[in-house]
Amino acid sequence: MQPTTSETRQRYNDLPYSSYPYMHSAPEQLAAVASMFGLPSPDTATARVLELGCASGGNLIPFALRNPRATAVGLDISGVQVQAGRESISRLGLDNISLREADLQQLDPASLGEFDYIIAHGVYSWVSPETQEALLSIIHRCLAPDGVGFVSYNTYPGWKAKEIVRDAMLMHSGVRSSASEQVAYGRSMLAFLQKVALKGSLVASAVNESLGQIMTLPADYVAHDYLEPYNLPCYFHEFVARAGKHSLAYLGEAQPSMMMPSSYHPELAQQLYGALGEDQVRVEQYLDFAIGRVFRQTLLVHADRAADLRWQLDLGTTHRLHYATRLSCAEGPIRLDGLPQEFVAPPNTGRFSVGLSGIKQAIDLLARTWPGTVTRDALVLHAELTQGDKDPVSTEVLGDAIDELLEMLVLRGMARAWLDPVEAGVDPGSLAIDPGVRRQVAALSATQTHVANLWHDSVDVDAVDRLLFPMMDGNTSREALIDAVRSGLGDGSLQPQVQAEVPVDPDAQATQMVDAMLSKLRDLAVLERRA
Repeated sequence: MQPTTSETRQRYNDLPYSSYPYMHSAPEQLAAVASMFGLPSPDTATARVLELGCASGGNLIPFALRNPRATAVGLDISGVQVQAGRESISRLGLDNISLREADLQQLDPASLGEFDYIIAHGVYSWVSPETQEALLSIIHRCLAPDGVGFVSYNTYPGWKAKEIVRDAMLMHSGVRSSASEQVAYGRSMLAFLQKVALKGSLVASAVNESLGQIMTLPADYVAHDYLEPYNLPCYFHEFVARAGKHSLAYLGEAQPSMMMPSSYHPELAQQLYGALGEDQVRVEQYLDFAIGRVFRQTLLVHADRAADLRWQLDLGTTHRLHYATRLSCAEGPIRLDGLPQEFVAPPNTGRFSVGLSGIKQAIDLLARTWPGTVTRDALVLHAELTQGDKDPVSTEVLGDAIDELLEMLVLRGMARAWLDPVEAGVDPGSLAIDPGVRRQVAALSATQTHVANLWHDSVDVDAVDRLLFPMMDGNTSREALIDAVRSGLGDGSLQPQVQAEVPVDPDAQATQMVDAMLSKLRDLAVLERRA
């Protein structure tokens, strides 16, 4: 017997799902991807945004904070999660966002109004087929004519193996009194299978693939992602067909690199496009089989907008984008000698060679600006002025080469690109945390442990961060930060990060803790950019 709506609601009320920001679902990301493929979308600064299955608002509240002129509405079946989100909104003092308890099957879309962006992250695969249909209907009926929808879901063929793990966990856990107890029994089943499954067998492979996640991630993740009564993966082409019945069409993936066979292997692109032509959905379905895809983040638009859609980057848009990437030269310092050098993008997302000195200098500017953004024109100008005299080329040649570089970086997943600049600072010595991040940290409840950074990505916040980030407005000295940590160590509100057998001087300990905090700030994308 399948669960009722009230049972599903109770499950989330009993064990709320951790609510995080997801960078690839940010309206700024959706707008950028739509524009890349030639479909302009509404200005995110003033957009109306709807999130279906918003939990406690961890993905929606940071958007509302970043965009005070925008309007955000979140719906979730769990009253407990909605109330937690409302409390966060109250602590932040936001008036442009509201969260509501709602059952999508019982909801009248006309009561919601029209939205420029509609997000459904982590919902579609974990609800009944009837609710899936209701979700797609809401997107169709509530999406603005030029709007973009986002739906994430589990996919076959990759989830075929994961279903073995899920089935084994569900069988062993049986009917338990709580989701937490169910997780404990499910984990014990995996530990058992790890010991007894025949080495090299399909079961052993499936268990080993999922074991790390299931054993280490929080119980709420395992309970809702693996052990929900509904977990209904589908093939990509099936999802596109279902969306089509609601007059919605496939725009692309929230991560464009996931769409491109060349991101995985150059020969794969040649083989797939050679055999399948320009049928993008079919190409990507074959790609999913080739790589064993388990998860997708698909963007949808109204069907009438997709008639002339071509899955190639629109040059006019790419010239307007703001880019960020953390490339480094694998051979040490950059040489302006016209000879090829290899560049690497962490974390191991790709490498490539560049010989032209001006392009090396453009890459260097991108690296020095990370995690903030640079425009294409700024890269061309910098390349022209700094290319040296070994292999000078014209502005036109540099422009074409940088266009090729940026297209390659975006389509291979080695760069981020938004329509508006991301003003992230690079100097921890400024002691200036972005004002929005400071507000989030100051408003954290006792149980919350993360905030959204300037890229709408999740950043873990420890006790030192909670104490110091709100103070770091650029006007507080390093000595004052050290004093605050020393005081916290003295009254017991802070614990030493490294327990020493021999007592450590409090001043030295506080200094080490502040320096450790400062050393991580740049890559977290939480620093305010200052002139």
